[in-house]
Amino acid sequence: MQVFERSLIETHCVGEEWPQFCGTVSQGERFAVETVEVGPNGPVEVRGVRRGDAICISVDAVRIEPPFYAPQSGPTFLGCGEPIPLRYEEGWFWWPAHFCLRARPSVGNVAVLPEPDEEIRELCRYQIHGPDPFARNLRGWRLVVRDTRGKHCHQDCAALAAGARIYMRANVDGAGVCIDDVHGYIGEGELGFGAIEVNATVELTVERSDRWAVDWPVIETGEEFMVVVSYTGTYVRRPVRRYVDLVKEAYIELRRLVSARLDIPVEEANTIVATACDIRNCALYGLGENYIPRDRGRQPYDIAIAASLPRSIFADAE
Repeated sequence: MQVFERSLIETHCVGEEWPQFCGTVSQGERFAVETVEVGPNGPVEVRGVRRGDAICISVDAVRIEPPFYAPQSGPTFLGCGEPIPLRYEEGWFWWPAHFCLRARPSVGNVAVLPEPDEEIRELCRYQIHGPDPFARNLRGWRLVVRDTRGKHCHQDCAALAAGARIYMRANVDGAGVCIDDVHGYIGEGELGFGAIEVNATVELTVERSDRWAVDWPVIETGEEFMVVVSYTGTYVRRPVRRYVDLVKEAYIELRRLVSARLDIPVEEANTIVATACDIRNCALYGLGENYIPRDRGRQPYDIAIAASLPRSIFADAE
């Protein structure tokens, strides 16, 4: 099995505007990507995938590695002290006192390269969304497969655990799969600006797939499927979007997926979505509007949610 080692994060196309592939895999070939707490590893080329293809990325295994810490941030204080070191034993995290939590490893960022249009290239070159917009962006291409979220990256969804599949569109030939931001445990909403952030080894397989009429990413587990919709202020030239805007878009997109899957009118698909849709909060720390003291009066800048339905609604079609 090919292993894309975490050393690539410090050696492969560091700070460059646009990357070369760090390696190539075949469709259906199982491979591993090693990660650190922050920093996408990749991009991996998938043979036979062309721009515009819908692909299925299967998360086959997630192995987490120490050290482990619990965050100490949240909405009421910028910090309540240093992160808390945790002991890990037989699938459980243990605090120094009082608390324990069963681990729930998941991948926060399954990414493909975005289309390198003018907007993306600008973000790769400059700190366009920072305090010095014309300064060079030292992170280069890695910024646009993490900070931008969108249809190609950074879901922060706990459902992306071993056994899950995520369906996305390839924006370039070869897709350019990147992995980043693995969590030992993440609560819905990531309300403390972080989770139990870990180093990890993630095993994957990638194939073309027409199972879903993909626009926004679709995550499928054994029990449910969901569409992930997000917004970040990194896209400085786009309109600001609020939580309510994302809820509405996720609802409409989920309804469209059901309609396309069964080849039925949207009006017919609407009844099951209206009845059974759940909204999952993936990342809410960028709500702005006084979520933390320094955000008083600030517009939203980083939100991700998922709208889900049980797979059992398709009992006759599965």
